[in-house]
Amino acid sequence: MLTKLEKRWQNTSALDRHAMKRAQERMDDLTKPPGSLGRLEETVVRLSGMTSRVVPSITRAAAIIFAADHGVSEESVSAYGREVTEEMVVNMCMGTAVSSVLARNQGVSLTVVDVGVRNTVRHPKAMVRKVAAGTQNFTKGPAMSREEAFEAVQVGIEVADQLIDSGHDVLVVGEMGIGNTTAASAMLTCMLAKPPAEVVGRGTGIGDDQLLHKQAVISLAIEVNQPAADDPWDVMGKLGGFEIAALAGAVIAGASRRVPVVLDGLMTGTAALWATRLNAVIGDYLIASHVSTEPAHRYVLQELGLRPMLDLHLGLGEGSGGLFALSLLQNACKVMAETATFEDARVTNPHRKTPLTGPSAGTIVHQDLQAVRGGGAAAVVPDAGLRDADIVTSSPMELDFTDAERAAVYKAIMARRDIRVFLPDPVPTEVLSRILEAGHNGPSVGYMQPWNFIVVKNRDTLKRLQQVVERERVIASEHYQDMKKEFYLRLKVEGIIQAPVTFCVTNDPTRGGPHVLGRNTIPETDLMSTACAIENMWLAARAEGVAVGWVSIYQKQDIRDILNIPDHVDPVALLTVGYTPHFPEIPVMERVGWGSRLPLETIVFYDSWEQTNATENFGTKDAQSDIDVESAADRQRRGAGEERD
Repeated sequence: MLTKLEKRWQNTSALDRHAMKRAQERMDDLTKPPGSLGRLEETVVRLSGMTSRVVPSITRAAAIIFAADHGVSEESVSAYGREVTEEMVVNMCMGTAVSSVLARNQGVSLTVVDVGVRNTVRHPKAMVRKVAAGTQNFTKGPAMSREEAFEAVQVGIEVADQLIDSGHDVLVVGEMGIGNTTAASAMLTCMLAKPPAEVVGRGTGIGDDQLLHKQAVISLAIEVNQPAADDPWDVMGKLGGFEIAALAGAVIAGASRRVPVVLDGLMTGTAALWATRLNAVIGDYLIASHVSTEPAHRYVLQELGLRPMLDLHLGLGEGSGGLFALSLLQNACKVMAETATFEDARVTNPHRKTPLTGPSAGTIVHQDLQAVRGGGAAAVVPDAGLRDADIVTSSPMELDFTDAERAAVYKAIMARRDIRVFLPDPVPTEVLSRILEAGHNGPSVGYMQPWNFIVVKNRDTLKRLQQVVERERVIASEHYQDMKKEFYLRLKVEGIIQAPVTFCVTNDPTRGGPHVLGRNTIPETDLMSTACAIENMWLAARAEGVAVGWVSIYQKQDIRDILNIPDHVDPVALLTVGYTPHFPEIPVMERVGWGSRLPLETIVFYDSWEQTNATENFGTKDAQSDIDVESAADRQRRGAGEERD
């Protein structure tokens, strides 16, 4: 098991220094005095280095609380009895603990893990990954075996991995366990080489006599077990706790996957410090939410090189400090993303000595986004002071889609087809509403939203629409000769009668008045906007498993007359909508031999018309191998059919 674990902490990467440099430049160029947001600026820049995002964001935070009991609690080192661990776990799962309230009101998922609670947890929401029913009393021997320590760390890694895999982009860690301040203080006495009197605090609120007793218990544990300070596993096994080991595992998982980890108080800090003894780079991915009332916590933060965001005399634990600090982190990221730069706001920047240039300029943070998202390395020239090893290919902004979500978007795009064959089954109203909503969320020039949608279900109206389309289809055949004409007339170009519903999408060029922002020079951009709305509907329908066919063979006035559309409004498309027995693997017009998709490399030019770049590679098939490549002029002369695939 250790070999498997070793790969996780050994594979932790250093911070992305290039992303941090660009983030700092952008932060300095926001419309505010440099450094005026204090340590929040430093934290955002560190987040950039952790995530390789010049503009980091926190959109899906997850809180994990690991719970376990400690054998040393039988030595009366706490103001609470051992039964309280299980009772508080139930309280958290019921949503009535402090951490539960904080998580719920911030929209943070809360996972409570029983990694070693002595009793059976009486709530189904608790995740049971029990290594054992609490540790042993370490005044009489090791708290756990080395193998149990391995298992507890692995539990932490696995739970954190599950949350990261489901799209969570920051982890807030916390704990619950009566007696765990004693265990953490014992570990720190060993790891920091300090006497118990300097590190032991009052925990749950013990008195002076009990504090002295607690110090004596820790001294006895170290004398009995003789832990090797230079062997982290020996320290964890002899003095630690199952929840502390699991916390360390979660820290390792987050760091190894470039996910920030927000620490809470003493126990999370102890676990993090222990993890950094395995690999110091892990410390780069930690954020200290606060400094607690436990005296050892300050020593831990100093050792980790972390400055706490808050100092509110918190001493609760259970992730509460991390959850309080989370909103600060989220707001700081929003400031980074949404505040205008001096150039964006057209405000004179008194702080800039020389204009920012090149890909590191804070006002052009999106420059290499396409290259990064396309899978290629961003073209970056290292600046002075940055080694090549510090340059990591990074996206300048947070990709707020998971890999699965991004794959689904591209799947809808690649699987979209212009369908002519429909089943008579009705499409649920809620599905049609979502498709219409997708269309209405299309981009439009000057935000004029020139579209309207007419939903046609009346069979008589659909028949009238089909008749005018059929008439124009026959007329259109005159544009083709001989076999091409015969071929065309055999094609099914619409499914108005078969489909249960047809949307008529219109374009109103008068909406927004005579002068629409962005449309004064190119008037037809309103029509382009409506086309964007149509494409949104098409893709949304494909994701819903609903087929769409775009019918455009008609005289606009005929459609106006049938649907009572005003004369100044253009019917842009009739979209037949319904279920289909089959979505073809390739576009219908390609399958029947009408045409084929042009190779991408033949239609992408650089800097001027028909200027190609032989060094660019889009991963497409070699066009010369089995396709006769046409010139742009030839393609224009060839024309295209009505099929939009």
